[in-house]
Amino acid sequence: MSADGLAAAEALLTEALDGVPVSLREPCRRIAQAGGEWLRAGLLLAVAGRAWPGTSRRTATAAAAVELLHLATLVHEDLLHEAPVRRGVPTINAKEGTTVALLTGDLLIGLAHRLGATAGAGPLLGDALTERCTGLSLEADNRFHPEVDATTALRIAELKTGTLLAAAGRLGAVVTAAPEDGLQEYGVAYGTALHLLDDILDLGSSFAAGIVTLPAVHALAAHPELRRLLRPGLDEAHRQQAGELLATGVPPTLTTITQLLDRADAARPELAEMTKRCRDSQLALMPRHRPVLNS
Repeated sequence: MSADGLAAAEALLTEALDGVPVSLREPCRRIAQAGGEWLRAGLLLAVAGRAWPGTSRRTATAAAAVELLHLATLVHEDLLHEAPVRRGVPTINAKEGTTVALLTGDLLIGLAHRLGATAGAGPLLGDALTERCTGLSLEADNRFHPEVDATTALRIAELKTGTLLAAAGRLGAVVTAAPEDGLQEYGVAYGTALHLLDDILDLGSSFAAGIVTLPAVHALAAHPELRRLLRPGLDEAHRQQAGELLATGVPPTLTTITQLLDRADAARPELAEMTKRCRDSQLALMPRHRPVLNS
């Protein structure tokens, strides 16, 4: 992955947003600034750079496309969860309202597919978006459901995050005519690990919203009394009680994250530098669990 490649992709994304209707331009720019670390574009560029040193316009266009699609999913998920902020920045649904959020999300999807078509993405982006919507639907169907099992929680994480990472990696191969061997497995495993890391960070707020993630599954199994706290409208005292019990689900989830990252590295060993960032985040987040992480 090159800094020049990311800069080129960011320039193309900015150019695309400059052409949107004036009423949607500021919301689009704001969510773009709060969108994160460009991990999907970074993976695409890392794969492409190994096959073809340097960054062509086609590769940069593909990288911008996957980031635009990622931004669209953030806008729609914030709307679904009625989130007030993202990374300290007001969400579109909170600041501009539901209508603007829907229009912005749909517009970003359109821009992503436009750039993706230019780069020769084929069905990759559409398939990834379909899978993500399937994951969101599965998550919604299981809200406030204490019987969610680890298989279901992992499947939701895979569909919501793993499939788009996998599409980004495969697109990096497509634009450079490189072999796709192992990229689907790498992207799904790496993306699922990233999602589980976020599940740990958002454990309390997710549980309060009725979203049973993998650490909550483990905590519910260890503490059946947590079931009665899985309900809407918890007061502060009950939130604190739930938080203390939920913490017990973190160590086994960290173990699963490590297993997923090991699986990703086995699929494409030359991309281990990408997964190392996730491992470092684990260590920084939960230093008291380092024996688990290093096992």
